Amino acid sequence: MKKTNYKLSFSTWLILVLISANSFTAFSQTSDHSCGEINVHNTAISNGQVSDIDGNTYKTVVIDDLVWFSENLKVTRFQNGDNIPNVSDSATWAGLTGPGMCSYQNDTSYDCPYGKLYNFFVASDSRNPCPKGWRVPSKLDYDKLIDYYDSTANGGAPSSLPNSAGGFLKSSGLRFWRTPNTNASNISGFSAIPNGGRNNAGVFSFTNNSAASYWYSTQLGTGNMGFFLELAYSQDYAVRNAYFRQYGICIRCVTDLSTLSIDDNQVHLFSVYHDQSNDLITINAGNSLLGKTFILSDLTGRPLLMGEVLSENMTISISQLPAGIYFVHCEGINSEAIKLVKP
Repeated sequence: MKKTNYKLSFSTWLILVLISANSFTAFSQTSDHSCGEINVHNTAISNGQVSDIDGNTYKTVVIDDLVWFSENLKVTRFQNGDNIPNVSDSATWAGLTGPGMCSYQNDTSYDCPYGKLYNFFVASDSRNPCPKGWRVPSKLDYDKLIDYYDSTANGGAPSSLPNSAGGFLKSSGLRFWRTPNTNASNISGFSAIPNGGRNNAGVFSFTNNSAASYWYSTQLGTGNMGFFLELAYSQDYAVRNAYFRQYGICIRCVTDLSTLSIDDNQVHLFSVYHDQSNDLITINAGNSLLGKTFILSDLTGRPLLMGEVLSENMTISISQLPAGIYFVHCEGINSEAIKLVKP
C-alpha cells in the first residue's frame, strides 16, 4: 500500500478555504429530513439509511464506534410485530403500567419530523421498538456519546454540569428550536430537534420547541423512573435526567458499527491519525473513498481545509492551524466526522 505525503502550502490552503467557504454544500448531502422537512441535518455529514418494521426510513450517522439514528423513531410496532398501543385519553395514559405511544397533541401531523412520543415501558420492553439489529440506547451508549464530545461531561450527570456536549448534538438554527438555541452546531450529525412531551398525568407540554428528550433503556434503580437525555434551547449542556415511566418522550436507536456490513449501512472505512510531533495528520480511507473530498472543520462546523482523497493513506500538514478542536469528515455515504485535538 503506497503512502502519499500531501502537504499544502499556505497559499494553496488559503485558496481551499476560500473555495470551501463558497461551495461547501457542493460536496455534501441535503439538509432534508427523510420525511421531507428541510434544514434538519448538517450538510457536512453524509448519512446512511435504515427502515423500521412499518417501512419508515431514518437517516443514520456514525459517531465513534456506534451508529445512531439522526431522526426520531415513529414506529407503531415492536420488532416481533406486536402493536404498541396508541393512547389518546389522558386518564388512560396516566394509568398505564405497560407500553403506550401517541403523537404530540394526539395530532399525527407532528410525526414528521418530530416522531412519536413513547413511555418508558416501550423503551425498556424486550420486544424492542427499534429495527432488527438496533436497540434503544442504554446508559452506557449515551454516556459514550456525550463524553465523545466533552470528555469532562461524565455522561451528562448533574455533578459534571455545565458541559458543552449538547451543542454538538443539537440541530442548528431556529427553524425548530426556540431562540437562542445556545451553541448548536450539530457537528455530530445527531441532529436533535425539540419534540414536546406528555407527562405522567397524560398532559401534553404547551410547546414543542424548547427541549429534545430521548429515553434510555436503563431504569433508575428499582423505582418507578427511567433515565432520559435532555437537550435544551437555552444551554449547550447534555443532561442525564430521570422521570416517571409514564412520561411520553422520543426514542433514538443505536447499533454497534462492528455489527453492520458495508451493505447493511453503506459504511465506508475512514480514520484519522494525528502525529503531534510533526503536526501531521494521516487520513486512512478505504478504496471506496478514493477521489472523494476530505473536509476539516472547526467547532462551529466552518470548513477550514479540504482536498481530494488521493490514496488510502494520505498525510497532510496542519501546522498552519492554531491549537483547538477540529473535526475531519470525508465525503461519502455515512462516513464519520472524526474529532481531532491539536494541543
